[in-house]
Amino acid sequence: MTVVITIEDVYDAETLRRLQLVELEILAAFDRACNDLGLTYLALYGTALGAIRHQGVIPWDDDIDVGMPWQDYGKLAQVAERMGPDYTFISAETDPRYPFITSRFMKKGTEFRMWSMRNSPVESGIFLDIFCLHDLPDDARKRRWQVLRCWIWEKLAVLRLQPQPNVPYRGVKRVIVHSACALASFVLKPVSPAWLHRRTLRAASEWDGRQSNFVGAPFGISPAESIYPRSMVYPCVRHTFEGTTIPLAADARAMMVCVYGDDYMTPPPVGRRSIIVPYVLRFEDDPQSGNI
Repeated sequence: MTVVITIEDVYDAETLRRLQLVELEILAAFDRACNDLGLTYLALYGTALGAIRHQGVIPWDDDIDVGMPWQDYGKLAQVAERMGPDYTFISAETDPRYPFITSRFMKKGTEFRMWSMRNSPVESGIFLDIFCLHDLPDDARKRRWQVLRCWIWEKLAVLRLQPQPNVPYRGVKRVIVHSACALASFVLKPVSPAWLHRRTLRAASEWDGRQSNFVGAPFGISPAESIYPRSMVYPCVRHTFEGTTIPLAADARAMMVCVYGDDYMTPPPVGRRSIIVPYVLRFEDDPQSGNI
């Protein structure tokens, strides 16, 4: 099968909107549960950008990202109980075969499986991605060192379980990076995935509770885009989103500059919007949906 690499190659407008509506349903259940429990969360990345630029989901976006401070992130099991029987929760702690540092709430009876997870045995429904926001040191040198360790351990943990992870590259560079990743994954086979995940968490949580002036989720391809002054993030404020409201950072526009640059209000051109797309997409009780 030919692997498509842009979001425009994957979805028709009806399918994409149907996917977004399921994700919005998950977000609404998550929002209610967090409010009931008094837990803080906020929209991140494209979800926050959509709230600011479109007052809703970015029209071509196919996922929702939120973040929680580490004090509340540890209570996700309580959130799962409040969300009800239609949703399921997964993390590396609940299933050691799950390769990511993020956690997910998923809609039961659905499937959203990226190409990089096409052979993974873990459950992978249509989901809401939750990032843990950790405290990070005020000293720039210490902060860079902590972020570097988090980045390295997270990449090793992902590669141990995903020989060809999602990468934001195209053409020859994509082939070269995937080849290097496959080799690294083979070398890492003797290493326990659970051990790698524990090392990642240890690096990420090193500064938690020290009342520093920086917070963030120091992972991903460009972790510097996920490190913010605490005053930029908290206290969160609710903002219009798809006819309701969701919490954003205290200075969400400054956060968008950190993530996307000064021109964050200018949409990217067709063909440059996303290369992280589903390999399999199935909706609840819909046998006609399946491989993209």
